[in-house]
Amino acid sequence: MGVGGFLCCGTSPSDWNRVARIGSAYEGVVCAFGVHPWNADSVVDKWEDLLRKYLRGDKRAVVGEIGLDSSSVTRRSGKQADVFIRQLYIASDFARPVSIHCRDSWGALVGILSRIGGLRYGGAIHSYSGSAETVVQLQKFGCYISFSGAILNESNKKAERAIREVLPRYLLVETDSPDMLPLNSSGDFNEPSNLPLIINKIADVTGMEPDEVSRLTSDNARRLFNIK
Repeated sequence: MGVGGFLCCGTSPSDWNRVARIGSAYEGVVCAFGVHPWNADSVVDKWEDLLRKYLRGDKRAVVGEIGLDSSSVTRRSGKQADVFIRQLYIASDFARPVSIHCRDSWGALVGILSRIGGLRYGGAIHSYSGSAETVVQLQKFGCYISFSGAILNESNKKAERAIREVLPRYLLVETDSPDMLPLNSSGDFNEPSNLPLIINKIADVTGMEPDEVSRLTSDNARRLFNIK
């Protein structure tokens, strides 16, 4: 097992230039430009024009990290849904996949994806924390389901049920670096070298071999994000 590529996500127009520089400096990095739901209130006029500019400048770039989050009163925003939907349409205009953040907003997410007709060019629900039933709905909209170190908590039976509902072609793994340090891992920050911990857990839940999970999720990521 090895890590051959990275998705580097922006969170607001203020960091898109840094994301672009990282993508230019390191081979195997796919850039993602987007407004995270926590930053929806902070965007100013013409942010959509700037997003289009970055997408025109990078033919491989993804739209992300975008989405909805109702997990904290201080992070809720009346603009979240509007900013999210606008970015979904921009992604469709540029024929790009998306990286979606969702916490405690699964009904709203399903409703929006239903209204816009799903994700024509696909997308990843990153660090998935929803139910097994929602997995079934999201896959119908073209969503890949990505699991992070949160699934390593032995008491997280909800995650195990969700993993079992993911069709093989929609399964992804991630670290969500530098956050979400997995249980029983070393160091102060999360990093891609922790991916085998997540792969091994999925193998245990699904009955697949770890190498099979590794190959499958790598192939899925390459297909979704157009990585050669």
